[in-house]
Amino acid sequence: MTNTQQQPETDLLILPGAGAHSGTHLVTKVHTTRLNNEYSVMEGVMKPRSLLAPHAHEHEDQVVVVLNGELEFEVGGEGGTRFTAPTGSYVIKPRGLQHSFWNATDEEVRYIELSGGPGFQGFIDESTALGSVKASLQSEGTFGITWGYERIPRMMIQHRLTSISGLDAPWEQLSRLSPGELMSTLRDKVSRLA
Repeated sequence: MTNTQQQPETDLLILPGAGAHSGTHLVTKVHTTRLNNEYSVMEGVMKPRSLLAPHAHEHEDQVVVVLNGELEFEVGGEGGTRFTAPTGSYVIKPRGLQHSFWNATDEEVRYIELSGGPGFQGFIDESTALGSVKASLQSEGTFGITWGYERIPRMMIQHRLTSISGLDAPWEQLSRLSPGELMSTLRDKVSRLA
């Protein structure tokens, strides 16, 4: 049977630039609550030389669609599969596998993030309410997201990256620190939030 009722255009059309800005680098275009809590649609911008920290989702499968430029991916954790995803690529990030990606170029890269289930959307909502660092520290128990924080310094040095995407921190000031000073500063700030 076909349902033929009219829907308001505002419920169906999300124009460029529209969406809910979050406490991360992502803009929610379609919230899970609008899709029967089955998946969400977000748009992200990776700044030049930025890293999305290694992490894994216990409950969500995800897909990234690269809209412009290219992103470097690692799926399966350290020693996992590593590849470059150019414009137009679709990248599958299965639940339970640690993944990370970064923009190794000097241009911003835009992408779409599709996430199954309501958990990742909940994490994004909490990041907006509490700040991304505090939400990340609580994410394993609340949303089943585990982080590979210990890998960040090595990855940033190895791939010549200068910031961590989605993390609210004064990156311009921190970029002047040595790796040891950076880790000490970050540990100090994180311990004050816990």
